Amino acid sequence: MEVWPTGRPVDPYFDCQLNACILSRYGDVAAALREPMLVPALAGATTPAAPVDSAAHAEFRAQALRTLAPVRLQQWEARFVPLANRMAAALPAGRPMDLVEHFFNPWSIQVASLAADVPDGQRERLASLARRIFDAACEPYDAALRAASRQAVTELARFFHGAPPLHMQMFIALAHSLAAFLGNAWLALLAHPAELCSLRQEPSLLPGAIDELQRFAGPAKAQFRQAAAPVKIHGCTIPRGRQVILRLDIANRDADEFPGPDRLQFDGRATGHLAFGSGLHACVGAVLIKSAASAATRALLERFHFADDFAAAPVDSFAIRYVKSLAVVLRPPDQNDPTAPCPY
Repeated sequence: MEVWPTGRPVDPYFDCQLNACILSRYGDVAAALREPMLVPALAGATTPAAPVDSAAHAEFRAQALRTLAPVRLQQWEARFVPLANRMAAALPAGRPMDLVEHFFNPWSIQVASLAADVPDGQRERLASLARRIFDAACEPYDAALRAASRQAVTELARFFHGAPPLHMQMFIALAHSLAAFLGNAWLALLAHPAELCSLRQEPSLLPGAIDELQRFAGPAKAQFRQAAAPVKIHGCTIPRGRQVILRLDIANRDADEFPGPDRLQFDGRATGHLAFGSGLHACVGAVLIKSAASAATRALLERFHFADDFAAAPVDSFAIRYVKSLAVVLRPPDQNDPTAPCPY
Protein backbone atom coordinates (compact mmCIF):
# COMPACT_ATOMS: atom_id res chain seq x y z
CA MET A 1 0.00 0.00 0.00
CA GLU A 2 1.45 3.35 -1.01
CA VAL A 3 0.97 5.92 1.75
CA TRP A 4 1.07 9.59 0.81
CA PRO A 5 2.57 9.22 -2.67
CA THR A 6 4.37 12.26 -4.05
CA GLY A 7 5.67 13.36 -7.42
CA ARG A 8 9.34 13.14 -8.28
CA PRO A 9 11.55 16.19 -7.73
CA VAL A 10 12.14 18.41 -10.77
CA ASP A 11 14.23 21.50 -11.51
CA PRO A 12 12.71 24.86 -10.52
CA TYR A 13 9.87 25.94 -12.80
CA PHE A 14 7.24 28.68 -13.03
CA ASP A 15 3.58 27.74 -12.57
CA CYS A 16 1.46 30.19 -14.57
CA GLN A 17 -1.78 29.26 -12.82
CA LEU A 18 -0.37 29.85 -9.34
CA ASN A 19 1.90 32.69 -10.50
CA ALA A 20 4.73 31.18 -8.47
CA CYS A 21 8.08 29.49 -8.82
CA ILE A 22 7.93 25.86 -7.67
CA LEU A 23 10.94 24.26 -5.99
CA SER A 24 10.87 20.54 -5.20
CA ARG A 25 14.44 19.14 -5.35
CA TYR A 26 15.88 18.60 -1.88
CA GLY A 27 18.91 20.78 -2.53
CA ASP A 28 16.83 23.61 -3.98
CA VAL A 29 14.25 23.57 -1.18
CA ALA A 30 16.96 23.41 1.50
CA ALA A 31 18.79 26.34 -0.12
CA ALA A 32 15.57 28.36 -0.34
CA LEU A 33 14.75 27.71 3.32
CA ARG A 34 18.18 29.08 4.28
CA GLU A 35 17.99 32.11 1.96
CA PRO A 36 17.27 35.25 4.05
CA MET A 37 15.86 37.13 1.05
CA LEU A 38 13.10 34.53 0.61
CA VAL A 39 10.72 35.57 3.37
CA PRO A 40 7.52 33.87 4.62
CA ALA A 41 4.44 35.07 2.75
CA LEU A 42 0.78 34.29 2.32
CA ALA A 43 -0.23 32.18 -0.66
CA GLY A 44 -0.83 34.38 -3.70
CA ALA A 45 0.92 37.43 -2.24
CA THR A 46 1.90 39.93 -4.93
CA THR A 47 3.03 43.01 -2.98
CA PRO A 48 6.83 42.93 -2.75
CA ALA A 49 7.92 41.68 0.66
CA ALA A 50 10.37 43.43 2.92
CA PRO A 51 13.38 41.60 4.36
CA VAL A 52 12.81 40.16 7.80
CA ASP A 53 13.87 42.40 10.70
CA SER A 54 16.78 40.20 11.70
CA ALA A 55 17.19 41.72 15.18
CA ALA A 56 13.49 41.31 16.09
CA HIS A 57 13.40 37.82 14.63
CA ALA A 58 16.53 36.80 16.52
CA GLU A 59 15.02 38.09 19.77
CA PHE A 60 11.80 36.12 19.18
CA ARG A 61 13.74 32.92 18.52
CA ALA A 62 15.87 33.53 21.59
CA GLN A 63 12.72 33.88 23.71
CA ALA A 64 11.32 30.74 22.12
CA LEU A 65 14.45 28.76 22.87
CA ARG A 66 14.33 29.92 26.49
CA THR A 67 10.71 28.74 26.67
CA LEU A 68 11.78 25.40 25.21
CA ALA A 69 14.90 25.00 27.35
CA PRO A 70 15.81 21.37 28.19
CA VAL A 71 14.68 21.69 31.80
CA ARG A 72 11.25 22.94 30.66
CA LEU A 73 10.96 20.11 28.14
CA GLN A 74 11.73 17.61 30.87
CA GLN A 75 8.94 19.09 32.98
CA TRP A 76 6.49 18.78 30.11
CA GLU A 77 7.58 15.22 29.34
CA ALA A 78 7.03 14.29 32.98
CA ARG A 79 3.39 15.21 32.42
CA PHE A 80 3.05 13.97 28.84
CA VAL A 81 4.00 10.36 29.55
CA PRO A 82 1.50 9.58 32.33
CA LEU A 83 -1.20 11.51 30.48
CA ALA A 84 -0.59 9.51 27.30
CA ASN A 85 -0.69 6.26 29.28
CA ARG A 86 -3.98 7.18 30.98
CA MET A 87 -5.61 8.19 27.70
CA ALA A 88 -4.38 5.03 25.94
CA ALA A 89 -5.63 2.86 28.81
CA ALA A 90 -9.12 4.30 28.33
CA LEU A 91 -9.31 3.26 24.67
CA PRO A 92 -11.74 0.41 23.89
CA ALA A 93 -10.22 -2.91 22.77
CA GLY A 94 -11.68 -5.70 20.68
CA ARG A 95 -13.88 -3.59 18.41
CA PRO A 96 -13.32 -1.00 15.67
CA MET A 97 -12.52 2.45 16.99
CA ASP A 98 -11.20 5.67 15.47
CA LEU A 99 -7.71 6.52 16.72
CA VAL A 100 -7.99 10.08 15.39
CA GLU A 101 -11.27 10.88 17.14
CA HIS A 102 -10.64 9.02 20.39
CA PHE A 103 -6.91 9.53 20.92
CA PHE A 104 -4.93 11.75 18.56
CA ASN A 105 -7.30 14.75 18.56
CA PRO A 106 -7.99 14.90 22.32
CA TRP A 107 -4.36 14.09 23.11
CA SER A 108 -3.12 16.95 20.93
CA ILE A 109 -5.52 19.45 22.50
CA GLN A 110 -4.44 18.32 25.98
CA VAL A 111 -0.76 18.71 25.06
CA ALA A 112 -1.37 22.13 23.51
CA SER A 113 -3.21 23.26 26.64
CA LEU A 114 -0.45 22.01 28.94
CA ALA A 115 2.28 23.71 26.92
CA ALA A 116 0.41 27.02 26.59
CA ASP A 117 -1.10 27.08 30.12
CA VAL A 118 -4.70 27.01 28.85
CA PRO A 119 -7.26 26.30 31.61
CA ASP A 120 -9.65 23.36 31.23
CA GLY A 121 -12.71 25.53 30.61
CA GLN A 122 -11.14 27.26 27.60
CA ARG A 123 -9.65 24.27 25.77
CA GLU A 124 -12.48 23.43 23.40
CA ARG A 125 -13.22 27.03 22.45
CA LEU A 126 -9.58 27.80 21.72
CA ALA A 127 -9.13 24.50 19.87
CA SER A 128 -12.08 25.42 17.65
CA LEU A 129 -10.43 28.75 16.85
CA ALA A 130 -7.13 27.01 16.13
CA ARG A 131 -8.98 24.65 13.79
CA ARG A 132 -10.01 27.60 11.60
CA ILE A 133 -6.34 28.55 11.28
CA PHE A 134 -5.40 24.95 10.47
CA ASP A 135 -8.13 24.71 7.80
CA ALA A 136 -6.92 27.91 6.15
CA ALA A 137 -3.36 26.59 6.18
CA CYS A 138 -4.59 23.45 4.40
CA GLU A 139 -6.22 25.44 1.58
CA PRO A 140 -4.35 28.76 1.55
CA TYR A 141 -5.99 30.04 -1.66
CA ASP A 142 -9.52 29.81 -0.19
CA ALA A 143 -10.61 33.39 0.58
CA ALA A 144 -13.42 32.39 2.97
CA LEU A 145 -11.09 30.19 5.01
CA ARG A 146 -8.49 32.98 5.12
CA ALA A 147 -11.10 35.41 6.47
CA ALA A 148 -12.19 32.94 9.15
CA SER A 149 -8.55 32.38 10.05
CA ARG A 150 -7.88 36.11 10.48
CA GLN A 151 -10.85 36.41 12.83
CA ALA A 152 -9.64 33.38 14.81
CA VAL A 153 -6.15 34.86 15.12
CA THR A 154 -7.66 38.05 16.53
CA GLU A 155 -9.67 36.13 19.13
CA LEU A 156 -6.73 33.96 20.12
CA ALA A 157 -4.46 37.00 20.41
CA ARG A 158 -7.01 38.54 22.78
CA PHE A 159 -6.94 35.44 24.97
CA PHE A 160 -3.14 35.12 24.97
CA HIS A 161 -2.52 38.83 25.54
CA GLY A 162 0.13 39.13 28.23
CA ALA A 163 1.25 35.48 27.92
CA PRO A 164 4.78 34.57 26.77
CA PRO A 165 5.06 35.23 23.00
CA LEU A 166 5.43 31.59 22.06
CA HIS A 167 2.31 30.34 23.87
CA MET A 168 -0.18 31.28 21.16
CA GLN A 169 1.95 29.75 18.41
CA MET A 170 2.52 26.58 20.45
CA PHE A 171 -1.20 26.15 21.04
CA ILE A 172 -2.07 26.62 17.36
CA ALA A 173 0.68 24.25 16.19
CA LEU A 174 0.07 21.51 18.73
CA ALA A 175 -3.73 21.49 18.85
CA HIS A 176 -4.15 20.19 15.28
CA SER A 177 -0.78 19.77 13.53
CA LEU A 178 0.33 17.24 16.15
CA ALA A 179 -2.83 15.20 15.57
CA ALA A 180 -2.25 15.44 11.82
CA PHE A 181 1.24 14.03 12.19
CA LEU A 182 0.14 11.22 14.49
CA GLY A 183 -2.64 10.20 12.09
CA ASN A 184 -0.24 10.17 9.15
CA ALA A 185 2.42 8.34 11.15
CA TRP A 186 0.12 5.58 12.32
CA LEU A 187 -1.38 5.14 8.87
CA ALA A 188 2.18 4.61 7.64
CA LEU A 189 2.99 2.19 10.48
CA LEU A 190 -0.15 0.12 9.96
CA ALA A 191 0.62 -0.05 6.24
CA HIS A 192 4.16 -1.28 7.05
CA PRO A 193 3.67 -4.05 9.65
CA ALA A 194 7.30 -5.19 9.58
CA GLU A 195 8.46 -1.71 10.60
CA LEU A 196 5.71 -1.53 13.23
CA CYS A 197 6.94 -4.83 14.69
CA SER A 198 10.56 -3.67 14.71
CA LEU A 199 9.55 -0.54 16.58
CA ARG A 200 7.64 -2.57 19.15
CA GLN A 201 10.53 -5.00 19.64
CA GLU A 202 13.25 -2.31 19.75
CA PRO A 203 11.90 0.76 21.57
CA SER A 204 15.30 2.44 21.22
CA LEU A 205 14.41 2.96 17.54
CA LEU A 206 11.62 5.40 18.44
CA PRO A 207 13.51 8.73 18.21
CA GLY A 208 14.86 7.90 14.76
CA ALA A 209 11.49 6.45 13.75
CA ILE A 210 9.76 9.74 14.54
CA ASP A 211 12.21 11.54 12.24
CA GLU A 212 11.66 8.97 9.48
CA LEU A 213 7.89 9.23 9.85
CA GLN A 214 8.18 13.01 9.55
CA ARG A 215 10.19 12.57 6.36
CA PHE A 216 7.87 9.92 4.97
CA ALA A 217 4.47 11.29 6.00
CA GLY A 218 4.88 14.67 7.67
CA PRO A 219 1.77 16.87 7.38
CA ALA A 220 3.38 19.88 5.68
CA LYS A 221 3.35 19.63 1.88
CA ALA A 222 4.28 23.21 1.02
CA GLN A 223 5.65 26.42 2.47
CA PHE A 224 5.27 29.81 0.83
CA ARG A 225 8.00 32.38 0.37
CA GLN A 226 8.38 35.66 -1.49
CA ALA A 227 11.56 37.19 -2.83
CA ALA A 228 12.44 40.42 -1.02
CA ALA A 229 15.31 40.82 -3.51
CA PRO A 230 16.42 38.90 -6.60
CA VAL A 231 17.57 35.41 -5.59
CA LYS A 232 19.34 32.71 -7.59
CA ILE A 233 18.51 29.05 -6.86
CA HIS A 234 19.95 26.22 -8.98
CA GLY A 235 20.90 28.68 -11.72
CA CYS A 236 17.36 30.13 -11.81
CA THR A 237 16.93 33.80 -10.91
CA ILE A 238 13.80 34.56 -8.87
CA PRO A 239 12.89 38.24 -9.30
CA ARG A 240 11.93 40.50 -6.43
CA GLY A 241 8.28 40.13 -5.48
CA ARG A 242 7.90 36.66 -7.00
CA GLN A 243 6.10 34.08 -4.90
CA VAL A 244 7.90 30.78 -4.32
CA ILE A 245 6.26 27.50 -3.28
CA LEU A 246 8.56 25.03 -1.54
CA ARG A 247 7.35 21.42 -1.91
CA LEU A 248 8.59 19.91 1.33
CA ASP A 249 6.83 16.59 0.75
CA ILE A 250 8.54 16.01 -2.61
CA ALA A 251 11.93 17.18 -1.34
CA ASN A 252 11.67 14.68 1.50
CA ARG A 253 11.27 11.90 -1.10
CA ASP A 254 14.25 13.01 -3.23
CA ALA A 255 16.27 9.90 -4.07
CA ASP A 256 19.44 11.98 -4.39
CA GLU A 257 19.20 12.69 -0.65
CA PHE A 258 17.28 9.65 0.66
CA PRO A 259 18.03 6.38 -1.19
CA GLY A 260 14.88 4.31 -1.58
CA PRO A 261 12.77 7.33 -0.60
CA ASP A 262 9.41 5.58 -0.89
CA ARG A 263 10.37 2.93 1.67
CA LEU A 264 9.79 3.47 5.38
CA GLN A 265 13.13 2.60 6.99
CA PHE A 266 14.20 3.16 10.60
CA ASP A 267 17.90 3.29 9.78
CA GLY A 268 18.75 6.80 10.98
CA ARG A 269 18.90 8.33 7.50
CA ALA A 270 16.13 10.91 8.01
CA THR A 271 17.97 13.38 10.25
CA GLY A 272 18.18 15.90 7.40
CA HIS A 273 14.48 15.90 6.54
CA LEU A 274 12.74 19.23 5.90
CA ALA A 275 9.36 18.54 7.53
CA PHE A 276 10.01 21.29 10.11
CA GLY A 277 11.63 23.64 7.62
CA SER A 278 15.23 24.76 8.00
CA GLY A 279 17.30 27.87 8.48
CA LEU A 280 16.06 31.19 9.83
CA HIS A 281 12.39 30.17 9.98
CA ALA A 282 12.70 26.53 11.04
CA CYS A 283 10.00 25.42 13.47
CA VAL A 284 11.28 26.26 16.95
CA GLY A 285 8.77 23.88 18.53
CA ALA A 286 9.94 20.81 16.60
CA VAL A 287 11.49 19.24 19.69
CA LEU A 288 8.20 19.63 21.60
CA ILE A 289 6.18 18.07 18.76
CA LYS A 290 8.59 15.14 18.56
CA SER A 291 8.42 14.63 22.32
CA ALA A 292 4.62 14.62 22.39
CA ALA A 293 4.40 12.34 19.33
CA SER A 294 6.86 9.91 20.92
CA ALA A 295 4.89 9.77 24.18
CA ALA A 296 1.63 8.97 22.37
CA THR A 297 3.26 6.40 20.08
CA ARG A 298 5.03 4.65 22.94
CA ALA A 299 1.78 4.48 24.95
CA LEU A 300 0.03 2.67 22.08
CA LEU A 301 2.95 0.33 21.37
CA GLU A 302 3.30 -0.73 25.00
CA ARG A 303 -0.39 -1.36 25.55
CA PHE A 304 -1.83 -2.73 22.29
CA HIS A 305 -1.34 -4.87 19.24
CA PHE A 306 -3.35 -4.12 16.10
CA ALA A 307 -5.56 -6.19 13.86
CA ASP A 308 -4.17 -6.41 10.33
CA ASP A 309 -7.14 -4.60 8.79
CA PHE A 310 -7.74 -0.88 9.18
CA ALA A 311 -9.64 1.87 7.38
CA ALA A 312 -8.39 5.41 6.85
CA ALA A 313 -9.92 8.58 5.44
CA PRO A 314 -6.91 10.61 4.23
CA VAL A 315 -7.29 14.27 3.28
CA ASP A 316 -4.75 15.56 0.77
CA SER A 317 -5.27 19.33 0.67
CA PHE A 318 -3.10 21.86 -1.14
CA ALA A 319 -0.57 22.50 1.64
CA ILE A 320 -1.26 19.94 4.40
CA ARG A 321 -2.08 16.24 4.38
CA TYR A 322 -3.76 14.51 7.29
CA VAL A 323 -6.05 11.64 8.22
CA LYS A 324 -9.65 12.52 9.06
CA SER A 325 -10.24 9.09 10.62
CA LEU A 326 -8.23 5.93 11.23
CA ALA A 327 -10.37 2.95 12.25
CA VAL A 328 -8.49 0.07 13.90
CA VAL A 329 -9.13 -2.81 16.28
CA LEU A 330 -6.92 -2.70 19.36
CA ARG A 331 -5.87 -5.97 20.97
CA PRO A 332 -4.11 -6.48 24.31
CA PRO A 333 -0.81 -8.34 23.78
CA ASP A 334 -0.82 -12.09 24.31
CA GLN A 335 0.45 -12.44 27.85
CA ASN A 336 0.70 -16.24 27.49
CA ASP A 337 3.41 -16.19 24.85
CA PRO A 338 5.52 -13.03 24.98
CA THR A 339 8.12 -14.61 22.65
CA ALA A 340 5.64 -15.17 19.81
CA PRO A 341 6.29 -13.24 16.57
CA CYS A 342 4.93 -9.71 16.63
CA PRO A 343 1.25 -9.81 15.59
CA TYR A 344 1.34 -6.09 14.76
